[in-house]
Amino acid sequence: MRALVADAASGTAVGEADGNHLFDGTRLWTLASEDEPATALGAGLLRAGRHGDSTPLTVCFDDPLEAALAARRVAALEPPPEVRLVDGRTLLEVDAAGEPEPAPDISPTGFADRFDDLCRGVGVDPVLEHGTWRGEVLGLEVARAVDLSTAEPSVEVGVGRFDREAGVMMRGNRSDAEALAAAADLVRAQRRPGAGAHPLATLARERWLRRDLCVHPDRLDLTDLEPVDPADERLNLRDPAPAPAIGSDADGGRVLVVCSVGADPRLVPAIAELVLRESPDRVLVALPIRDVLASVERAIARLRVPTIVVGVACSWDA
Repeated sequence: MRALVADAASGTAVGEADGNHLFDGTRLWTLASEDEPATALGAGLLRAGRHGDSTPLTVCFDDPLEAALAARRVAALEPPPEVRLVDGRTLLEVDAAGEPEPAPDISPTGFADRFDDLCRGVGVDPVLEHGTWRGEVLGLEVARAVDLSTAEPSVEVGVGRFDREAGVMMRGNRSDAEALAAAADLVRAQRRPGAGAHPLATLARERWLRRDLCVHPDRLDLTDLEPVDPADERLNLRDPAPAPAIGSDADGGRVLVVCSVGADPRLVPAIAELVLRESPDRVLVALPIRDVLASVERAIARLRVPTIVVGVACSWDA
């Protein structure tokens, strides 16, 4: 990092260095890690706030695809951070990726209605996300439709890929409805107020919060609220992933609601992507009350669209 900054500044890199971050007195430089490059922009924004609300930020990537994605997202921030691609000891300017496009539903005609009936018949919420139909209980996925391009897609039941694969082998003669009902009941038994630290109660809590707010949009003074695709497709259930929804207020304004838990470095870049894709009039960021942190609020304040952080009482703490 010191070498890159020194060459970029045509001098010696001085200042506070901490891991992948270096503050030179006026600008924060952040180097994306090889393991999690997607968190670099958000981590830089959280760190930059320590040095002032409008601290200049430069984020450097080795991965050209991640760099192009970050270059697109900074357009929704003010002041926009610089994004650079590392080429040896040189930092190159980056062309932004093209406009985000929603994934289409490729399932055969009539499948969406059948999947909806299957889920709602056992109290499960059907959700189309990044082109894949899923069934959720309080925000936790318990079923997924696979082989959507075939004439008869199949439904795998379980929490996570390994549980779904095991469920296929152990289902026996049970119907989809019977298997889904059993999985849903198992999750409900743990995903409840006061359930403690059981994995079924702690996974994907940002989606649990989104589900609660979609059922009761009046808690945010909205007239309606529906889930939309997250900025990035989730790779697993364990990593946090901001959960978005779109609603309307009493004046007919288009409101983007993004639910998150903890100090997630993916949050502000995800909101930036969603602002570019959804064109909302304003944004509400819903967090558990204990997670309304000054560092998160400072990073969120850099969004160009009017944005308010709302602390929400969560049902798992009831």
